[in-house]
Amino acid sequence: MLIRKSLFDRIPSQWRLAVLLALFVGTSTALTLVFVRSTVSRDLRHFDTGIVIDDLVEYAAIYASSGIKGVREVFPAGQHSDSNAVRITKPTGEILLEDIPDAMRLYRWPEKAPLAELEKQQTVLQEFTTPELEFRLTIGATKLRDGNILWFGRTDAEARRYQHNITVYLWLAGILAAAVALLPVIWYSHEVLTPIRAFTSSARHLHLPEGTARLMAPRAIPELKTLASVVNAGLDQILSLTRELQSTNDQLAHELRTPLARIRGNLETLLDKSDNADAQDAAARSLEEIDRAAQLVQTILTVRAGDHGALRLYRQQTPVHDLVKNLVDLFTPAAEDRQLTLGIEQGLDVVLNIDRELINQAISNLLDNALAYTPKGGHVTLRWQAEGTGAVIFVEDTGPGVHPEEMEMIWERYNRGSAAVVRHPGIGLGLSLVRAIATAHGGSVGVSNRSSGGARFWIKLPQG
Repeated sequence: MLIRKSLFDRIPSQWRLAVLLALFVGTSTALTLVFVRSTVSRDLRHFDTGIVIDDLVEYAAIYASSGIKGVREVFPAGQHSDSNAVRITKPTGEILLEDIPDAMRLYRWPEKAPLAELEKQQTVLQEFTTPELEFRLTIGATKLRDGNILWFGRTDAEARRYQHNITVYLWLAGILAAAVALLPVIWYSHEVLTPIRAFTSSARHLHLPEGTARLMAPRAIPELKTLASVVNAGLDQILSLTRELQSTNDQLAHELRTPLARIRGNLETLLDKSDNADAQDAAARSLEEIDRAAQLVQTILTVRAGDHGALRLYRQQTPVHDLVKNLVDLFTPAAEDRQLTLGIEQGLDVVLNIDRELINQAISNLLDNALAYTPKGGHVTLRWQAEGTGAVIFVEDTGPGVHPEEMEMIWERYNRGSAAVVRHPGIGLGLSLVRAIATAHGGSVGVSNRSSGGARFWIKLPQG
């Protein structure tokens, strides 16, 4: 049942609508056909019976005025089809006149008339069928004035042909109705599904960092246009609030830099001139907090400058091997404290024209994350490989990895992945700083999950 439902869910909606309309039209046509055939068959049966009775009256009048000769002359002149026959017999069954088409001679006509019934009423009708023949024969008999019996027979061949024509016309009408029923499917596909596909295509860009992508469907129906305008209005408001918040944060960070520097200077003076050990200890701890706050402010300003393409770089020719080797030496004690193995995989040495301090900061952030999220006994590997005239630097770990839906989100400011638990404090600026530094160098960043477990972060840098 679940498999069937899953397969049905995969069918595009326009095909679902087409199937439903086909079932509706087919069922309606079939029911109409059954009803019409039944009604027409009953009416045609009454019609054939009426013709037999009318012809009996007509030929009885002809017989009364002109006798058998008149009937013999009038019957062929009436251009009767092969489905009509006339017969005149004596009450004993002796045939006086018989004009029966070859197609009707296979039916067995009554040898004698039902005189007892004819005495009670003027006309007696009987129906005959035979397995060898597909048509039904209706025979009427009436008693003439001289006592002879007039017979008139008629098959339902014409009625069957008429009914067949009606059936064909009904099927043609059903096919035409099915073709007309496809028009709503075409309209639905063109006016509804096409704009929805445009919505989906434009919605894929809503997650981009600049936040300026909007739902686009210029040829949508009014309801979808209203939906798009409502969603876009909400996105505009969110973008405005986000920019306002970021501007406030950037301005606040900028304004805090000078007061923090002054406070740090005052604390250094207090530390140098105070002889009280407790005061010196408090001043030292305060300096650490001030340095941490100043670093946070500087990070916010660096990310802002990187996002706006205004980050100033002090480039120098730097061998990637030396850069990576120094970082591994710097972080090895921290890895050993956490009972982790920090390794290096050397690639082809490449010399890049980069801001060494900023790139060191970016890779250090990746190493900090890898050491923080890798469980004891795990491995963290720093490696690089040449790519064109540039290089790609990888930081790989054996930690929990990154949720697939968070691989884009974690690079945004103040966003943290679900793996960032309480014991790993932070406000979500580390990876946004990495991206800002890489972007300022004309490079890019990315993340993927390793098949053997853990995450793989990379920074791609051009030669510069």
